[in-house]
Amino acid sequence: MRFRILFLILAIGSLSFGQETCPELLKGAQTRLRQDIGTLAADELKGREPGTRGIMMAAEYILEEFKKLNLVPFMDDDYKQKFTIPVQVQFGKGNTLSVGGDEYQLYSDFYPTKYSANETVEGETVFVGYGIVAPEKDYDDYKKLSSKKLKDKVFVMDISAPDGIHPHSEYLKYHDLGERILLAKKKGAKAIVLINNEGSANDVSPKFTSIHSKGIPVIFISNKDLAKSIGKKKKVALSTQLTPKTVDAYNLIGFLNNKAQQTIVIGAHYDHLGMGTEGSLAATNEPQIHNGADDNASGVAGMLELARNIASGDSTWKAYNYVFAAFSGEEKGLLGSAYFTDNVPNISHMFKYMLNLDMVGRLEDNLLAVSGIGTSDAWELVSEKFSCGDLRIKGSSSGVGPSDHTNFYYKDIPALHFFTGTHMDYHKPTDDVDKINFEGEEMVIRYILGLIQASIPVKEFMFTPTVEESRTAPSFNVTLGVMPDYMYEGEGMRIDGVTQGRTADNAGLIAGDIVTQLGDVKVVDMMSYMKALGQYKKGDESTIEYTRDGEKMSAQVKF
Repeated sequence: MRFRILFLILAIGSLSFGQETCPELLKGAQTRLRQDIGTLAADELKGREPGTRGIMMAAEYILEEFKKLNLVPFMDDDYKQKFTIPVQVQFGKGNTLSVGGDEYQLYSDFYPTKYSANETVEGETVFVGYGIVAPEKDYDDYKKLSSKKLKDKVFVMDISAPDGIHPHSEYLKYHDLGERILLAKKKGAKAIVLINNEGSANDVSPKFTSIHSKGIPVIFISNKDLAKSIGKKKKVALSTQLTPKTVDAYNLIGFLNNKAQQTIVIGAHYDHLGMGTEGSLAATNEPQIHNGADDNASGVAGMLELARNIASGDSTWKAYNYVFAAFSGEEKGLLGSAYFTDNVPNISHMFKYMLNLDMVGRLEDNLLAVSGIGTSDAWELVSEKFSCGDLRIKGSSSGVGPSDHTNFYYKDIPALHFFTGTHMDYHKPTDDVDKINFEGEEMVIRYILGLIQASIPVKEFMFTPTVEESRTAPSFNVTLGVMPDYMYEGEGMRIDGVTQGRTADNAGLIAGDIVTQLGDVKVVDMMSYMKALGQYKKGDESTIEYTRDGEKMSAQVKF
């Protein structure tokens, strides 16, 4: 699951239930869940990263389960739906830099950026400040530089801004480096050297999966001493060589055709982070197997168990046709579900609704988050028809979130996302099978079966757009180094776990503390917490206020 957006589960209240009881599962459900999750999250699969042997082993296992249930391919007579995933752009041996006759090394001294073209250039440098022209503020970095001084030069540009890079900058609309590079090109630049001497901005990343070339070489200087001197009329020779790379990935789609009038989709993603070289939250950068037992072997196991029960022959489930989908590329940006939804003809009329299981293996306090209930007025009506033991539901309206249901929502399909909460093992090597609550997952699956059963009499699931919470998220460049408790229902931001050696840990905060104020911003929920973070950059200090066991406390934090 991709937690780039932090307030997936802003509650709009718990759903209420009637008297019917959710269905029981076929005997031996927990044994099958243990088998499924244990297989998918085994060390042998090495984290199921797309393009690896491990994820193909996972695919083979899932397809075997599909075939046991007599599911058939949904499209093109093949269970596998192939697509490609862009991976980190490769830097070849053709990346070179010479300044004043001295040779510099790739990575340690410089590297090309995603804005670069592949080209060899020689020329003299000219410093152009931030490369910003803001007429309404009477500000122009090029004002004292004639066209003669600029033509065919190598522009050296600081990636900061006149008042720094932060959310309240008066030059916020001029921060975009791509636009500044295009302006520099119009001014006569034959190449651009980016530097970060002021430190208010984050360094340009050497890791990117797609090239957004502006037509000239663009490099970033990582050698701080070189960055301070390169703008002083230095003769440079540089070459850039960037090579895009993709890997093949496969969605796995099984179809249960009951010859019904309506079809629903039940999906989960089966990819994870592999050895954790990208996306890991581990304390060390050393490659380690990220098994992803909860994220998202638990979701795939839940999807398979739903398929077993629905395909069991019980006449109840014959009211629908079913598409069971195991998506790849979710951790890379919801790529597999995007490919699927883009390649089903007339998709908004094809499916009645979609159910997405992502991280459903760590149920605590019997509290299940269900987001997307605002995608159709029918959801609340359906949910009121039954109860599922002591399971409590925390509902969220938005159809947009960091998981695969989002792509169905964008195709005007009502969609729900089921989630049992995040934890300190999220995106870490410690997300292993021994942490799974199998009894809790069985309860979640029963609840989903209850929803399906209760939805059968509802002939029309009219799609309704929702407030797209995740698109309005404030941006921020620093964190406290904590895992928020997304299931917390009180005021403030409750800490579910603290990363050792990070900001909060250094300030003495612990799991269970509830942050109520950060600097000048009162923290009442996840939105205000992120707004508060948006004030700061690396190196800043602030006061944080929090409660611990009901007692008000405060501390100084340094980001």
